[in-house]
Amino acid sequence: MAAIVDASAVLAAADAADLNHAAAVAWFRRIDEPLLLGALTLAELDHVLQRELGLEASLAVVAAIVNGAIRLVAPSEADLERAATLMTEAAEHRPRLSEAVLVATAERLGIRRVATFDRRPIAIFKPRHVRALDLEP
Repeated sequence: MAAIVDASAVLAAADAADLNHAAAVAWFRRIDEPLLLGALTLAELDHVLQRELGLEASLAVVAAIVNGAIRLVAPSEADLERAATLMTEAAEHRPRLSEAVLVATAERLGIRRVATFDRRPIAIFKPRHVRALDLEP
């Protein structure tokens, strides 16, 4: 199968000062499935990486996509519609679009594994295809 990667997992792996750095690096080393990164997550990741680590960190992510280590996944119109439904259902938690699209994309692709250290914003959603997403590491 595959795993979807959230911005928090990539940031933790890239930033040696991050409290989750060792766990993130270990997870990325042992994962033997294709890694997917949503287009909205890429935009979020660029913002955070440039703020925290600089241009080189963002360029490293672009290189990982270009060389095939990470596959970039664009949201479909159906993903956006589903994300809107998920956000409405979880409105009391003030959900973010990027996480809702991540869950909708996971549903469409039949993926249950998500690499994230920012669990709560994803866990508030109830995916259709599984009882709950496997939030790792």
